[in-house]
Amino acid sequence: MARWVVALGAAGVALAALSGCAETGKFVPSSAVVSSVPAPNPEQERNRRIHERLLELGCTTNSCIQTYFACMDGYLTGEACEFYREHPPEP
Repeated sequence: MARWVVALGAAGVALAALSGCAETGKFVPSSAVVSSVPAPNPEQERNRRIHERLLELGCTTNSCIQTYFACMDGYLTGEACEFYREHPPEP
């Protein structure tokens, strides 16, 4: 029953989004759209690079990634940080 309700809700959202595309007079050329997302700061960029490196090393679960960053930030120590010690972040 719950899956049916979720599927019905998703279908409603999709239909609402598509109906907005069909309205005339609301077309905005892509060149006129300005992104309001700020550029990442240097720390965010570094964390993104570390995250990509972790994925390459096989650390693909949320648990592994959170443990790595907790060890890196000093919130976690001991045996749980073995992977971190074996693969320290690049400077």
